[in-house]
Amino acid sequence: MKADIHSLYEKSKKGDLVATHEGDINSDLITKYLSGVESSLSEAGELGKIIRKVYNILVEALQNLFHHLEIPPKEYLDSVNLPETCRYAFCTLIKEGKGSYKVTCGNFVSNKYIQFLRDRIEQLNYLSAAELKELYKRVLNNDEFSSKGGGGLGFIEMARMSGQKLGYDFVKYDESYSFFILEIRIG
Repeated sequence: MKADIHSLYEKSKKGDLVATHEGDINSDLITKYLSGVESSLSEAGELGKIIRKVYNILVEALQNLFHHLEIPPKEYLDSVNLPETCRYAFCTLIKEGKGSYKVTCGNFVSNKYIQFLRDRIEQLNYLSAAELKELYKRVLNNDEFSSKGGGGLGFIEMARMSGQKLGYDFVKYDESYSFFILEIRIG
């Protein structure tokens, strides 16, 4: 039985929803999403420091989705009436309390990439703030890049800025793909 991706998205929206998106990810959408989040947080009277932190973490999360997600299996796209070129993902921002937020992003990944992602996130979750800062500098200065063009700087930055462990899960979709869920808590 295939994972119900839409149910994962609906579950991510539980709580005091600030912003959400499900569907194709493109640069125009990212710009609009970020602008809407910034406006919503300002209108809600959130502190500038928190707005900047949420905004910067969302930038990293959305850029990660845009640059590194896999095109979903055709079977999935057909089942939800999306074109074959759709870069399907979701992202939600939930307010958990005064100055406290949760970002949840989800996208398809190739099953062969799961162990790399799991190892990278576990490594980051193990490191202290000072060690994360040192790793960031080392990756930046050594030009370490993955096969998809990134050096994992987005994950490092999200971990550094949030000051908390990154939450994650992989929900198997089929023999080739799983759905990757990343949670970043802020505040």
